[in-house]
Amino acid sequence: MSLTCNWVGASEVDRIAETRLRCYAHAAQEAEDYRRRLHSDSRAAPGDYLLIEQGSEAVGTATSLSLKMWVRGSSVPCQGVAWVGTIRTRRRSGDANSHGIASRLMHETLRRGRERGQVLSALMPFRASFYEHFGYGIVERQCAWTIPVDILPTGTCEGLRFSAPADRQAIAECYRRFVERGHCGIERAPARWEDIARANDDGFEIVDRPTAGGPVRGVMHHSQYQHEGKDILRVDSHFAEDAAAFQRQLHFLASLRDQYHAVHLRLPADLPLNWLLKERQIPHRLVNHSTAEPRPYTKMQVRVLDHVRLLEAMQWPVDVKASAVIAVHETEGSVSKFRVELADGKAKVAMTGATAEAECRDTLWAAVALGDLPARTAMSLGLMTASKTGTLAVLEAMSVGPAPFNEEYF
Repeated sequence: MSLTCNWVGASEVDRIAETRLRCYAHAAQEAEDYRRRLHSDSRAAPGDYLLIEQGSEAVGTATSLSLKMWVRGSSVPCQGVAWVGTIRTRRRSGDANSHGIASRLMHETLRRGRERGQVLSALMPFRASFYEHFGYGIVERQCAWTIPVDILPTGTCEGLRFSAPADRQAIAECYRRFVERGHCGIERAPARWEDIARANDDGFEIVDRPTAGGPVRGVMHHSQYQHEGKDILRVDSHFAEDAAAFQRQLHFLASLRDQYHAVHLRLPADLPLNWLLKERQIPHRLVNHSTAEPRPYTKMQVRVLDHVRLLEAMQWPVDVKASAVIAVHETEGSVSKFRVELADGKAKVAMTGATAEAECRDTLWAAVALGDLPARTAMSLGLMTASKTGTLAVLEAMSVGPAPFNEEYF
């Protein structure tokens, strides 16, 4: 029996929840929790839910969110891909002559993103190699630090307190500044902030607001867990306006040394936290004193859907004046070839039939274009070629600025 793809609305939400349950849940008794989570997420709207059906049975689902991502100082439309799954009884059902259900889900989801005019498609993979089949490249590295509380820096944390309802708007404004100043962060709509406020009782939210009615300088949401009989404070999410605000957060965490053994904190891969600690060493061998333990990992993958709009939206280094013809080999078999001309901090981009001066796969291109993998490093690994100096200048300019980092999860 053939498969059909349908983008469904509010009337099918419970079927979406049931399908997700059959894909992911530990037990059928979790059904109500799946329905609750789906109904409480304001980011999805009718028409964002995809069902693949065989006859009357739903055998797979995905969700296509309409988001906005900040890339080098500008906001672009971004598809957020979530909840991609095939029910357990239909896994690996494809053959040599047809795509499996998961592949059908991804092809249709990408088609939807292009139909909506979205510049990027982003997801948080369960396995990156699977999504590379659909052109997604790793663009975001984070580092999870476990820090003994006794080596955190001590100092003033005046102005930090538990959040109150009156802080909500100022918190949203602080996050907006954080995202606009960074790279690859996702905007949050007012309804999304309502979702977050409802979930705050899962832990505690701390705000840095020194002046009543003044701006919020930073926010931290934390909870706790035990590891090997020790209490660990987990910072579930946080953002800070500047280095001083971030250090006040560290000072606050240090003040909890009588209650916790260590703190678990996620940071961008390019932030060397150990330089702010009392013990800066990341040991090369077993030691008996307190040291931090960093664990790097990858979080987000992206597929570039519109090369021209992405590159023209970004703010470029004003001192770079160069041009390059770049060919991106797309997963579907086509080649996207375009000329990039940089001047005065802006890019002019046009599709072209000229000979390519740099070539790579779409999975690598996402990492280079969004600055996670410097072009010179990609070339040293044999993953990319550039035939002239001007080409390399364009490619290297893509990694100038902060590394990709995103606090939002979908």
